[in-house]
Parts: sequence; structure tokens; C-alpha cells
Amino acid sequence: MQTLPRILVILPALLTLGCLAPKGNLGQYTDSDGGETDGATTGGDETTTADAGTTLESETSPDDPPPACAGPDEPTSESAEFLFDPPLGGEGFAGECEVSAIETNQDVTQVALTCGEQAVQLRLQLDEPLAQFAVGDPLVLDYRVQMSFGISEWFSLRSPAPDGALLLGGVAAEALVPPNADSFFAPLTMTRQDGVCPTTIDCDNLEEPIAVEFTHGDDTAVVFALHSAVIGESYRVGASTARKHYSEANDGLGGFCEVFDVPEYYYRLMFHRVGA
Repeated sequence: MQTLPRILVILPALLTLGCLAPKGNLGQYTDSDGGETDGATTGGDETTTADAGTTLESETSPDDPPPACAGPDEPTSESAEFLFDPPLGGEGFAGECEVSAIETNQDVTQVALTCGEQAVQLRLQLDEPLAQFAVGDPLVLDYRVQMSFGISEWFSLRSPAPDGALLLGGVAAEALVPPNADSFFAPLTMTRQDGVCPTTIDCDNLEEPIAVEFTHGDDTAVVFALHSAVIGESYRVGASTARKHYSEANDGLGGFCEVFDVPEYYYRLMFHRVGA
């Protein structure tokens, strides 16, 4: 009797929506949309091989990946969550703010921002104590959001003009930067690194760890999933998640499995300014 192929199919994803323009106006902070910084390319469509600042074996296999693919003894798990009052309704926000309160409980820090009539609660899970700003400090917040398979979010907190230094930033999204905003995290730029962790893709595992190459001036650092690094003695960069999803694989029985409502790439990244 012939065995029918196994097929695993999950219903199609949500309709992809564009990234709406943020409320507010940051002038020079959002005027870099579509630009380039230091000649490096940012975004989710450019790929290179991880060879800057990281040594890889010349030949690897799923049974013998680079040590960094296994994860460090103390993996990074940093994240950021936002609560806006009044709610934004799926829009982004850009505005000048003041830090009105900071409360820390173990590794979770709650930051309250007053941005004119917009109140913002920022919940940070950090590997290190928050030292980039304090209560009473003025900040500039730029928050972008896009609806696709789920919610993609990007944010930056900067010192006010004319300095405009990036103090804290993060990604929980399908792409490294928001649409049409290649310089969103300037002076940092990022490039996706595929093929750094050879992985057996089958119906039990449809995901492959990848890495992100960060550039700051002449300095680069390749950061694998769950790892962090300091680049240019100015920024600590970390990747809680960096992975590629395969929509289909052989099931080993002559059929295949298919899961296509998961984004191909997904990142959870955090950046901290550590230098003066």
C-alpha cells in the first residue's frame, strides 16, 4: 500500500501592512531615512559571510559548527517593551522626552518618559545596570512599528541636539532597520550573516541560527545569536535572537512538511552606549 506524503500546513499569515510614519517630528533625527552611514549597508536583504572579528572553520557541517553557534555560558536575553498613554493605535512615535522615573527590580528596569502630552513606559530587561541616562535627563525617542506576521518594533533613545548621540536602541523585528530608514541606528550599521551555523533542517527543526555584523567607523564585530560584544569601545551590542526560518523540509518518508506563516528572518537586538 502506498504511503501518502505527510504535509503540515498552517493557515496563511496576516496581511502585511506598511510601516506608518511616527507621530511627532524629530527633524534631523528622522531626516536620514533611506541614507547610508560610513559606506556600510543596513537592513535585512544584504548578506555576507561572517569573517570580520570572528574566526570560522574553513569547512563546517551540522555536526561540527563554530563554537559560537552553541551559545555562551551566560547568554544575553535583553529586551524592551513599550506602553504608550494614550495608545498609539499601531503608529510610531517620535518626540522629545524627559525621564520622569526609573525603577529597577533585579534585571528589569522600568523607565517612565514624559514626551509632551504622550506618556511612555519602557520596560527593559538588561544584562547590565542602566547607566546611559538618569531621572531628569532630556532624551529623544524614535519608535517605529510595522505589522506583518506579527509586530516588528525598532526604537532609539538619543541625547538632544546638537549632540544627538545614540544612547540605547533595540530591534524586535523581521528586519534590522525600519523600512526606508537605513541610518536609524547611526553611527551603528548592521549586515545579516547567513550560513555561519550549518544546521540540519528537517520537520523537527526549521530554524537556523545566523549572526549580525555590526560596524562603527572602522571597527566591526560579528555577533552570533545569544552573544554580545563591545565595538569601538563605544557600544555594547547583543543579539538575543538572530535566526532564519525555512518554510519547507523533507520529512524523511518521501513527503514534506511546510510552515509558511513564520517570518523568514527575525531579530531581537539591543545596543548600549558605553563610552563618553
